[in-house]
Amino acid sequence: MPETDAAEPARTWRRSVVLVLAILAILHSVLVALWLAPSGPVRQTVGSNGLSSYVDPYFRQGWSNVQPSAQQVDETLLVRARIASGDGLPATTDWVDVAKDQTVQRRHDLTPGRSSLSARRLATNLNAAMFRLGEAGRDLVADDYATRSLSGLRDTLEKRGVDDNAIAVYLIDDQMATRFASLYAQARWDGEIVEVQYRSGYRRVPPRSSEVRIKDVDFTWFDQGWRPFYRGPEGARTAFRDWVGS
Repeated sequence: MPETDAAEPARTWRRSVVLVLAILAILHSVLVALWLAPSGPVRQTVGSNGLSSYVDPYFRQGWSNVQPSAQQVDETLLVRARIASGDGLPATTDWVDVAKDQTVQRRHDLTPGRSSLSARRLATNLNAAMFRLGEAGRDLVADDYATRSLSGLRDTLEKRGVDDNAIAVYLIDDQMATRFASLYAQARWDGEIVEVQYRSGYRRVPPRSSEVRIKDVDFTWFDQGWRPFYRGPEGARTAFRDWVGS
């Protein structure tokens, strides 16, 4: 059999596939165009319900899907500290919204570094971990562990029936948040830091069609108890001093 005759079935198969894909692409474009078009005789003939059942599951269109940096949830991280004083009772600082401060700092920065998002990313991880702990677990982690071992917290969470993976994830995030809060505190406040505390929060972003503004929506907070101060290596302390002082 000549070579050209042997290759003909393959070429025919490829042409058929291309033709089918082209027809599907044209059909998809027509359906989406009808979905976006104003109501009219053609759209009424096809039926809005039929168009909706095709477009909505996978191809839903909306400003919230295409706007730059669209967010459905606003998350933040607050930090405060206890500082040793001469009368023996440590002084407690006010809460500082670190994620908000980072947002303000990078507002006019054309090339912000990844560190400028560190507080918000940490808040995202913490919020997810807190949801996984459940209500019983969240009540337990709100206790103070500045002078107690966190191994006791692990045991108590296990006795409450909290999932082992959820406990492991939370303890890792708690360690990260404690170190972050400690490094931030000693860079921001003078004096000897004794203990640190952090809390994470989230709030739903109102739809663009709503008259409610994001600043008018209250945060839902996940509170933690006081945690032991972490001094950290000199390199980390220097990096936080440069960032907080900028």
